[in-house]
Amino acid sequence: MSYLVSAWCTVRIQAPESSRPAAEGRRLHTEIGEGLRYVNDDHRLRTLTLVNATTSFALALLNTLWALYLLRSLAMSATAFGVVLGIGALGAAAGALAAPSLAARQGPGPMMLAALAITPLTQIPLLLASPGLVWQFAIGGALFLQLACAAAAGTTQRTIRQVVTADGMQARMQAVSTWLTSGTRPVAALLAGGLGTWIGVRPTLVAGTCLLLVPLIILYRSPLRSLLDMPSSPAVASPSAEAVTPPTPSGPTGPPPAVTVDVRHDRSLGGGL
Repeated sequence: MSYLVSAWCTVRIQAPESSRPAAEGRRLHTEIGEGLRYVNDDHRLRTLTLVNATTSFALALLNTLWALYLLRSLAMSATAFGVVLGIGALGAAAGALAAPSLAARQGPGPMMLAALAITPLTQIPLLLASPGLVWQFAIGGALFLQLACAAAAGTTQRTIRQVVTADGMQARMQAVSTWLTSGTRPVAALLAGGLGTWIGVRPTLVAGTCLLLVPLIILYRSPLRSLLDMPSSPAVASPSAEAVTPPTPSGPTGPPPAVTVDVRHDRSLGGGL
């Protein structure tokens, strides 16, 4: 059913697609290099990518052991585990729906910063939990809040990235972000397995929770934390220049721009974002 809804929403997109001449004589490695330089040269995209990559790494480490910890250490039943996952999914939907109004009211930067600050706190019930129904409700509520923050921040940061990126660089910008973000997950999963065997599952979860502070620090140290309005779109680049020239932000619309996390949890797979 979800695929049918997605297909229906896609069909309803009314934005016309501009035709572009095919690039001739261009090599893949050249375009990859252009994408990397483009993201690195725009401090908003660079900050977003760093936040995304570090968040993805921490969550992948946590998610690798999350299901094991609940089902084995906390003796949660399969039914209760499914209910907890369902509660988390509702949180993700709520966060995505609330993101536009929260960003408009609080500003994209402060809203994303708050979401990053709340995320490590939502791990506390899991770390303190012991077997029992009360703790199962606590973990479900914490997961609802965690995924709501993830969806709200993720929706906002994707909007910012798309707004500040020139049309001709959208795919390469997204490819760079996805490559760096997804590329951290196998490493984190391998590290989680090693640490879980070496120091235990709960201490590894504590370490992963501490790692969730890294993206918060990155965004806090960036001027993007103060962004109160969505940045303006870059000027349309000419076909010959858009592949190599990063967008030059037009004059600041408020405090220095902000960017955030591509936070995506995959609790159902027990593996990372």
